Amino acid sequence: MVTGKKGSIIRLSPDPEDFAKTADELEAEDFSSEVPVQHTHSAYENDAIGLYVGLWDTESMVETGGPYTCDEFMWLIEGECQIRNNRAGEIESVKAGTPFVIPRGYDCQWQQSGYLRKFYVISEHPGEAIPAAPAHEGIVIPKADTMLRDIDDDAPFQVTRGARPQQNVCYKDTTGRFFSGTWAAEVFESKRRPFPYNPFAYVQDGSITLTDAEAAAQAFNDGDAFFIPQGVECDATVANSVRLTIAVVKSD
Repeated sequence: MVTGKKGSIIRLSPDPEDFAKTADELEAEDFSSEVPVQHTHSAYENDAIGLYVGLWDTESMVETGGPYTCDEFMWLIEGECQIRNNRAGEIESVKAGTPFVIPRGYDCQWQQSGYLRKFYVISEHPGEAIPAAPAHEGIVIPKADTMLRDIDDDAPFQVTRGARPQQNVCYKDTTGRFFSGTWAAEVFESKRRPFPYNPFAYVQDGSITLTDAEAAAQAFNDGDAFFIPQGVECDATVANSVRLTIAVVKSD
């Protein structure tokens, strides 16, 4: 089953209407602490490939911990969390304004003090077992100032004018189906065509204008987030420059 705006670019809001109106149903066995109050706002779901995109929040809590059941990209909008490496005992902290990935199979525990809100992209393909070893032993944080390289093909945009975009992939899962990193471009225009995969993007700097077959042009500026379902016909224009943090899930 697929839910979300089919055929359209989806703009994600950090405070959608009616968010937090209905609390998630949670199981006590999933927590080492008292069961918290949490809320989920789903923007897009595709059960066939195990792709879920949306907004989530939580109160203070400590999860039971264990091998993480999915690859999950997160952009922290508010709050701070600690992720404990259950094997080494080390704890990594992530603050608001920071993106990070928890790899599928990483043996860890989420420890939460205070309120937290985040965008999430979950990749949990139903046909894939949790790997015996994660692709990376720890969380992965895409760096805004990382060195970028020219993309060696025309995915996702076929540039018709201007410079070829650049990219740095800081994390790729064990199957190559999910990856995350930084994407940037200077002035360019592209040809409209079906999108080759499912990308989430958070605009770190600059602006990008996207147009699909069903809507007027949408401009995404600093602090905006969007998701494009695979197959959506889309073109892009960058008038000056743009830098994005991305999380991408490929279909079968």
